[in-house]
Amino acid sequence: SGINAEYGKDSVTTSIRDQFKDCMTKYSNASETICKDTIDSLQKVLKCCGEDNATDWKNETAYITAPPASCCDEDVKDCTYDEAYAKGCYTTINDFVNTNAKYIGFGVLGVALVELLGMSLACYLRSFIIKRTEYEQPHAA
Repeated sequence: SGINAEYGKDSVTTSIRDQFKDCMTKYSNASETICKDTIDSLQKVLKCCGEDNATDWKNETAYITAPPASCCDEDVKDCTYDEAYAKGCYTTINDFVNTNAKYIGFGVLGVALVELLGMSLACYLRSFIIKRTEYEQPHAA
């Protein structure tokens, strides 16, 4: 599992890129509020805009002149491409994953070891209980 986190990080970030692109195309669709909410949250929290940069939004018809408001700080009233966050969200997420993949992997490995220890102790306890009941047979009256 830990090894998978280190070496599978490229597939994770590629999947994130694909999902982000898909949500960008669905962003203005009123029935796809989950995409709008997700992208708005990501852009606000990570202080990023678009996939690679703010100009990615120019490919979406509704945002040719200006990016979504979540691309700018909250104190900016009318968000423009000049005021939008410079860094793209994919770049930000990719940097985070690449920087922290080994820690994520060690965390997963640590959890797996704790689970293995728990299973071993449960098996030991089971065998101890079985042996104890064999020796403590009730006496016939």
